[in-house]
Parts: sequence; C-alpha cells; structure tokens
Amino acid sequence: MKWIRSQDEAIPHFKSSVLTIGNFDGVHLGHQKLISTVVQKARENNTESIVLTFRPHPKTILHPNEPHHRMFDYRDQVEMMGALGVDVLVEEKFSKDFSLMSAEEFLENYIIKNFNPKHLVVGYDFNFGRSRTGNLEYLEKFCAGHGIGVTVVEAYVHEGQIASSTQIRLLLEHGQIQKAQEFLGRPYYLRGPVRVGNKRGRTIGTPTANISPEIEFVPRKGVYFTWAYLGDEKFPSITNIGYNPTFESSDSYLKVETHIFGFNRDIYGEHLKVELIHFHRDEIKFSSVDALKNQIANDVAAAKKFFDER
Repeated sequence: MKWIRSQDEAIPHFKSSVLTIGNFDGVHLGHQKLISTVVQKARENNTESIVLTFRPHPKTILHPNEPHHRMFDYRDQVEMMGALGVDVLVEEKFSKDFSLMSAEEFLENYIIKNFNPKHLVVGYDFNFGRSRTGNLEYLEKFCAGHGIGVTVVEAYVHEGQIASSTQIRLLLEHGQIQKAQEFLGRPYYLRGPVRVGNKRGRTIGTPTANISPEIEFVPRKGVYFTWAYLGDEKFPSITNIGYNPTFESSDSYLKVETHIFGFNRDIYGEHLKVELIHFHRDEIKFSSVDALKNQIANDVAAAKKFFDER
C-alpha cells in the first residue's frame, strides 16, 4: 500500500479511483465494513482503492477547546488499511483554510480534481464541506450529475449498539475491555519505546518495562492482564496504567509499566506493544511499600492463573 502525506509530498492526480473519506479513528468493525466495500468496488471497476483521511483530526482545528485524543497512533491506521487491501492511503493536512471550502468546492475542486473517482463509498453519517453543509442527499445528487457512483454503507450494529469511535473510547475509559474489543474487532493495545524509569519495580521484586505510548488517549487507570509483544515474540504479562500514587506526587506524569513473566532481558530503546486483555483493578494508593508488594504479588498470581486457564 502507498501512503501519501500531503504535508510531505503533493497528492498526485489519479486517472480514476474508488474513494472513501473519513477519519477512521480506531479502524473499528464499522470502518472495516466500509473499507472492505471500497476495495471490492475498486476491483469491480478495475481501478485503485483510495482512503482519504485527515491529520490532525478536524475537531482539533474546528473546536480547539474540545481536545480529540486518538485511540491508536497514525501508524496503526496505516497498518490496518494495508491489511484490508487498500491501494493508497492519502493523509491530508487539515487546516482552517481547508475547512472553509464549500461542499461544492470540496467535491469539484478537490475530490474530482485529485482523485477522479468512478465511485464514492461513504458512511451512513457522512457530512462534508464548510460547516458540514454537504449531506448524503447533496452528495448523491452531485455525483449523479457527474457520472459518479455512490454507495452508502450502513452502521455496524452489535447487540443493538452502533460501532463508533466515541462509544469505544467510553468503553475503554470504563475498563470494559472485552466489550471494546467486540466493536474494534481486535484487542486494544498501547505501544511505544521502552524507556528508563525509576527502577523501583526491581527493588520490590517485579521489574517492569516502562513504555511511552505515542498517543494521548488514556484508558481506565489501573491494573490489566496483558499480552506483551516484542517483535515477533509474545509474552503473558501484567500492566499498570497510572501515576504510582504510593510513591509519586499528584502532578506526576502518566506511566505504562509492564511486568513480563519470567523475563530478564535488557530492552531499553526497543518498541513494546501491550494488548489489554482484562481489567483487573483500579489504581490504589497504599499505606506502605509492604502493602504494595503484597498486592502486586496477589495481582501477579491472579494474572498467571488467568493465562493458565485460557
């Protein structure tokens, strides 16, 4: 798959395409349903499948007082699009000027000019153009006048609920990991480089790999049973997401600390991926280090039992 970032290179003119447009935060099952339709339609039309997305998320420009935190890093989006069979991912730099295009200008001067689509595939809630004035009715009328096909993909519904990035974020913030996974179609994970921490874990018998995730979104703080991935290797582990209230002050930075069972290699600087499998308990401030050590021993025993029974 080709990944084109408009902040680094000009978008080439495509002779034809089947195109979809959106932010695709999380690439959840609803997104996957839509993107699979794009790939299928592109094959039927003997042309390229293209996904157009935006960076940063438009909300961060249009509503700066309402921060939008992506669930995954942008690299995850690239990996997922490639796995789904997309030919080209275009990451357009979103700006205030870009947002001022009318619905007609967006379609005529940007979409047709750059992508020359034979067919557009959009979601059931698709809106576009200045102040989101372009709706599905407008899109279908415009495309009919330009000989462009349109497919509207309905929502992915699971147990009566629509899969949405907002809903999945809420589930993760409440520690409902399995439910979030049902909408994502895959485990939720954090990843980043392993950095040098306070090495306190070693002194209490549970050394940890401390990672710096490349996102700002924070799931429910506390202790999780996790799978840790180092390259192609997979290890059962236990992970704490939080501020170490037993040791740290209230202004401490968020930490993601993973204890990998039976592991003693030096992996500083390497990238570690940690899948959250089960929420175990909330973060607690303990009255003493001994109380913390006892709780960690109980947590580790529970995690090992959890993995032994899987």
